[in-house]
Amino acid sequence: MQRRSFLQTLATGGILLSADCAESVPFSTTRLDSNEVFDGYRYEDRDLVVEFHDDVDVNQAMLADSSIDEEYETVDHPGDSVRFPVVFPDRLESRVSHSLRVNAETDRGSARLGVGQPVHAYVHTVEALPDGRARLEIESQTSAPVLVGFVGIYGDVPNPTLDPQSDSFDHSSVLGPGVVGAAANRPLSEFRTDLVIPPEETRVFETTYAPFAFPDGIDAADCNGDERTGTVAVVHGSGGSAAYTFTYRLEGEPASLEDGLEAAACPDTTSASE
Repeated sequence: MQRRSFLQTLATGGILLSADCAESVPFSTTRLDSNEVFDGYRYEDRDLVVEFHDDVDVNQAMLADSSIDEEYETVDHPGDSVRFPVVFPDRLESRVSHSLRVNAETDRGSARLGVGQPVHAYVHTVEALPDGRARLEIESQTSAPVLVGFVGIYGDVPNPTLDPQSDSFDHSSVLGPGVVGAAANRPLSEFRTDLVIPPEETRVFETTYAPFAFPDGIDAADCNGDERTGTVAVVHGSGGSAAYTFTYRLEGEPASLEDGLEAAACPDTTSASE
């Protein structure tokens, strides 16, 4: 598979937001340079960690989004650092965006730090499983975590999903993300932490649907090993999406599945490509 950075970003995708901030005091009108207060920031798993200079006494720190004038959370007297949860897999919500910022109030004035990062998921492989489901590897290619909101596989596949990048796609009509963590990424709790890909890491998933199954029946010609081209798209919890084409082959004797669908018993996986 060849990398295709930020392919077909879905600008129309919305972010589901909920404000859970505490009541805050008005920030000072005296504006300080961000370097006078902040010592840096980083994303750790589902959290944003912001550090302050040791010689600065921060009275209050607030996480907000400047593009929608939304205040998320306020922490009083955070000390040398503050940690804000920004990814919520149990409700498929992510606050990571370009316009995310942290405001800090000190006795000398207030400072603002932009902490927004791009979010991008890259699909390494798409493997057809014998029961018609798919296994895939997804990487977060930036310093921000990816929350997997939905994975669609469509194009020239026997049982395609809707195209998540089409104008008519309605995310509210999709029941769940369509994938579950596999292997070491299997879900360990009901909060679906398997859906969170930490910054610059890769996780393994399997689809809960069967894009390589044949719902209307199958014959030997469907399993003749011809090369076909499909498309896989990952919708981020923060609203954007990325899509990639891949090639695959289905081979083997047709076999009925337990749920009544039929699929090739021995699909042969190939790497995704343009």
